[in-house]
Amino acid sequence: MIRAQGVSVHFPRGLFRGVVKALDGLDLEIREGEFFALLGQNGAGKSTTMYCLLGLLRPTRGSVSLLGQAPDLGGDSYRYVSYLPEEPHYHDYLTVEEAVSYYGALYGSKVKKALLDETLERLRLSEHRTLAMRKCSKGMKQKVGIAQCLVNPDARIFFLDEPMRGLDPVTVRDFREILVERNRAGATIVMNSHILSEVEQVANRAAIIDRGKVVAQDELSRLARVDAATYVAELDDHPGLPAFFVREGVIDGHVRGSFPAGRLYELMDFTRANNIGVANLSLRKTSLEDSFMEILGREAARA
Repeated sequence: MIRAQGVSVHFPRGLFRGVVKALDGLDLEIREGEFFALLGQNGAGKSTTMYCLLGLLRPTRGSVSLLGQAPDLGGDSYRYVSYLPEEPHYHDYLTVEEAVSYYGALYGSKVKKALLDETLERLRLSEHRTLAMRKCSKGMKQKVGIAQCLVNPDARIFFLDEPMRGLDPVTVRDFREILVERNRAGATIVMNSHILSEVEQVANRAAIIDRGKVVAQDELSRLARVDAATYVAELDDHPGLPAFFVREGVIDGHVRGSFPAGRLYELMDFTRANNIGVANLSLRKTSLEDSFMEILGREAARA
C-alpha cells in the first residue's frame, strides 16, 4: 500500500559545504490495515520520511508509492489520506468549529454536521467550539488538528506526525481509543512518535530509523519480545534465597531478581517452605524501549 525504495533526500549546506543526508537509501513497506510506527531519535529522518510518503518532498533519489502510484499532490487519491503535521497552524480568527470545518473540507467534501459534532464531543472540544484559535493553548490546537483528520469520511490512511505531543493524559487515552477503532475498521495508520510506551499499546509493526536509514523493521511482538528462558520475580527479602536467583534491585520493599525458567518450581517450593511472599512473577519481557536502545547501540558501534 505504501512503499519507499532506496529513498535519499539531500539538502545543500551552502556553497562548497556539501550536503546534509536527511535520508540515505531508506527502504520501507507498509501494508494495508497496519498500525505502523516510525521510531528514531531527533534528526533521524522520521518526519522527512513522512513528507516523502505524502509527496510533500521529492526524493533526491529513489521512489515512493502511495496507494499503488507515485504521490501526485492534488490528485484524486488524496481524498483517502488524512494528515496531522507535527505542529499544526491555523488562521487565528477562526473558531475551533470553523477551523475543523474549513480544514476538514479541504479533503474534498463539506464536513457533515453530525460527524463534526461527534468528533468535537469525543475530543472534548464541544464546549470550546466558539473559542477563537488565537486564544487556544498548544494542546487545544493539537486537538483541532486531530479533529480535522477524523472528519474526513473517506480516510483510508492516516499520517500522524507526533500526534500525542502537548496532549493531556485524558485526551491521549481518548485519541488512542479512536485510533484503535479506526484501525480495526480497516484504516492504515502511520505514526511518528517518541513515546515508545504509547506505541507499544497501539502499533502492530514498526521501523526504527537511524541516520536516514531503516535499521530494523518488524512486528512489534518481535521487537518487544518475551524471553521464555528467564523469569523475573519480586519477593519478600530473605537471606537464604537460592544462588540461582540473581538479585537486580529493590522495588517497593521487595527484592527483584531473575532466574532460569527451569528453576521455577524449585523457587516456588522455597518460598512456600520459608513463608516468603511473592509480589510479582512473570517471564522477562524486552520492552520496545529496551530493543530500541539495543538496536541504536549496535548501529552506533558499527559507525
